[in-house]
Amino acid sequence: MKRIPILVLLLLVCSSPAFSQEMGNENSGPPPPPPGYGGRMGMGNQQIRKQLEQIKIWQMTKEMNLPTAKAEKFFPLYNSYNDEMRSITNDRRRLIRSLDSAVDRHATEPEIKDQIKHILSLDDQLAVTHVKFIKSLGDILSPTEIARYMVFEQRFDREIRERIRMMMMHQRMGGRDDR
Repeated sequence: MKRIPILVLLLLVCSSPAFSQEMGNENSGPPPPPPGYGGRMGMGNQQIRKQLEQIKIWQMTKEMNLPTAKAEKFFPLYNSYNDEMRSITNDRRRLIRSLDSAVDRHATEPEIKDQIKHILSLDDQLAVTHVKFIKSLGDILSPTEIARYMVFEQRFDREIRERIRMMMMHQRMGGRDDR
């Protein structure tokens, strides 16, 4: 497995509150396990990211055990939510870079304060979008199914972070052995 591209991808994915989805309208029923699941994940970061997204959808579908009728309603809503979260997160990252640049060039206090205000506004948008999504699931899923989704998201994020941590430790140890 190529560790560096996967590590970069996982760091990008984990720094976002939501994973991006590019599944289009192909959201009815559980998708098959993605190619490379359990083996090599692919060559480029974009390919790795897409495969990681497919793995997440596959595992989520399996974990939630949704009937087809519910899955057909859930996944388009889920994809829309992820698109919105990704857009806000990208805007936030852009503003953080701008803030970093402003600090480096010794911008005025009002300018820095204004940028911080915009970033906090985006943080609020992320929270509002998440709450709105979870509440909207009540029209589709039972409370138990919503709970399964919420627990899955937490576990999946934790597992990805743990894998990143282990990969980084392994790389550090491997780097020392090569000297």
